[in-house]
Amino acid sequence: MPGYFDDRDKNENKTYKKTVVYFVAAVSLVMLLFLAIIYANTKQKQDKRRELDKELAENKEELDLNAFDDETVSSSGLKSEDLDFWDMYEKDEEPEEEEELKPDTKKDKDDIKDTSSSLSEDKIMPDEEEKDAEDDGKHIKAKAKGQDEKWYEIIEGLEGNDYDLKGSLSLNGLRPEYSDRNYTLRWGVDVSKYQGAIDWAKVKAGGVDYAMIRVGARGYGSGQLMLDENFVTNIMGARGAGLDTGVYFFSQAVTEEEAIEEANFTAGALLNYGVTYPVALDVEWVENDQARTDDLSAADRTKLALKFCETIKAFGYTPVIYATKDMLIAGLNPDELKEYDVWLCDEPDNEAGTDYPYRFSMWQYTRNGHVDGITGDVDLNLYFIRSKEK
Repeated sequence: MPGYFDDRDKNENKTYKKTVVYFVAAVSLVMLLFLAIIYANTKQKQDKRRELDKELAENKEELDLNAFDDETVSSSGLKSEDLDFWDMYEKDEEPEEEEELKPDTKKDKDDIKDTSSSLSEDKIMPDEEEKDAEDDGKHIKAKAKGQDEKWYEIIEGLEGNDYDLKGSLSLNGLRPEYSDRNYTLRWGVDVSKYQGAIDWAKVKAGGVDYAMIRVGARGYGSGQLMLDENFVTNIMGARGAGLDTGVYFFSQAVTEEEAIEEANFTAGALLNYGVTYPVALDVEWVENDQARTDDLSAADRTKLALKFCETIKAFGYTPVIYATKDMLIAGLNPDELKEYDVWLCDEPDNEAGTDYPYRFSMWQYTRNGHVDGITGDVDLNLYFIRSKEK
């Protein structure tokens, strides 16, 4: 029996070896066929590529290499800066200190940088006519940021400044008096975080009727919206002391979307407080530094002011535009803003008050005022309310 099993094992061994040989041979044949197919496809592609390269070489001389010359590019209206995509990324700017946001148009004029400010040229008098304009009563001088003082034509048809400031207004006492019976005079302050802690009871006892409180500002470099640090304290303190209150927002909007954003920000801040006086858009040049709004034209600036006022009005508030005389004349189009009241900033240099030719409802007549309850200088204002509006 042991011999039987040995012979069987030998036969099975031979059969196994034959099977392995046949399998290896079959696999090798398949591999050869596969390699042959790959080689054929590769050669075909190479042949096609050679044909294409040959065609390109033959047709190269026929191409119009001047098809994109300077004349053709310029006719498209495109400029090199139109192809600059880097401005799609936000710049990593450090936000300015809020100190830079303090509205302050009384800085040293010798330090003003020569930054361009787009103006409405049709409002400026030609140089040859300036010598005759000073006494004609139809023009007024104004100065834009980075520009020389120029004569501007007074726009006919706009409601004029009819206040008798020289004959009826007295600023000699602590509280101003106005003897014109056509108007009732209200005396006020405007404040921000820069006045520090305020004793509003003393402010009220000193004869002040109302307070315009800064609600916030947009950074003139960063573009960030910021709530005034003392807004809540000031509005609650002023209201608690029995003062009428309004607010103002220092704008640096450069698009309509940003103007609406500023109005929404202001309305949101007022949600729990409300006001009894107007909501003001503060439009100013940043005199001693470059600002994101420097390149706005008068038309652009006017459009943005209108958008802010329209949005604030939709919230149920009364909008007013705060600006210096120079800004109102040289930096805005007053004929387009006639629907809204003006809060004029113009410190009088004579007893006549201000020569601003158009109507205004509120007047910031000094930035160096003093009232009991506020430490240091404070802006003082007059609010002229027509008798028929009382």
